[in-house]
Amino acid sequence: MASELDYGPAHTDRQTFVAIGLVGSLLIVVYAITDLQSLVTESADSLNGSRTPSWVVTSARCIALGMGLIAVGMMFRVGPGTMQVLLHEEREVRTLHPAGFEKFVTFSSWTLLSNILYFASALAASLFDMNGGSIPQWLELIQVNMFVVACGSAFLTATVVRYIILPDFVNAERDSQYMFQYHEQVMHNFAAMFLAVEVMLVAPVLHPQLALSCIGMGLFYVAFAYLFAYKGGGYYAYSFIDPRKKHAPFIMLGLAGAIAVFYLGILLASRLVEWNVYLGSIVLALWVSLIVQFWSNDPQTQSSS
Repeated sequence: MASELDYGPAHTDRQTFVAIGLVGSLLIVVYAITDLQSLVTESADSLNGSRTPSWVVTSARCIALGMGLIAVGMMFRVGPGTMQVLLHEEREVRTLHPAGFEKFVTFSSWTLLSNILYFASALAASLFDMNGGSIPQWLELIQVNMFVVACGSAFLTATVVRYIILPDFVNAERDSQYMFQYHEQVMHNFAAMFLAVEVMLVAPVLHPQLALSCIGMGLFYVAFAYLFAYKGGGYYAYSFIDPRKKHAPFIMLGLAGAIAVFYLGILLASRLVEWNVYLGSIVLALWVSLIVQFWSNDPQTQSSS
């Protein structure tokens, strides 16, 4: 059972909701007064007009999109998964086996979906460009925002999985083998790798203001997680996301901020690639190598394989 000491006063959840509402409202105001459309257009032009031959970029995007779609198919095909969740009413950590669409309540699965949406929109933009047509403004808006969100969430997810979740499995002596299935690998590893290759190929022009989309995505996921726990599945996919926990408002806002921070890291990497493609690519490849993990560090798992 989750320790009562982890929980705050009776109204901590209300404080969490108020904090999210205030930040969300501020986000809308900033969106309204900032000329984001010109920034989106500039970023879209760079994403769709790289120095790399268009057939190379289009091929890379096809591979990324195809592997992402296969991963989604595998999530349905392999049957029930395994998740340690926090039950809302009981305040207990329990192992559940979600199936079907319930597998998409995790942040990792949202990372996969944002990756798919980016590469689908980017591939569509590539096809418009290759056929000499003008890319619709609505498509540019989707493409740029999905790129920003996908980068922040993919690099955050890979980092958390490698340095927090997988070591947790080892320390608790739990079997982590299922974490290395194909669809898990795409969510936790390949998503970041595909986006790193995209940056190396196109060196997109990015802007700090676009990090607002990352914060918005983080707040939207937190709101979804609350709604799912209160009115849907009755559990939180992550124990720390319970709004009744002590310091919950800061934890939730920290999650949204972390997505933005990782996006800003990609922004710096892209500028380095634009300045010197070889140096930038080496730095980006080194970063990716430090956050992905393709096999378990558990001695028991290694000895049994």
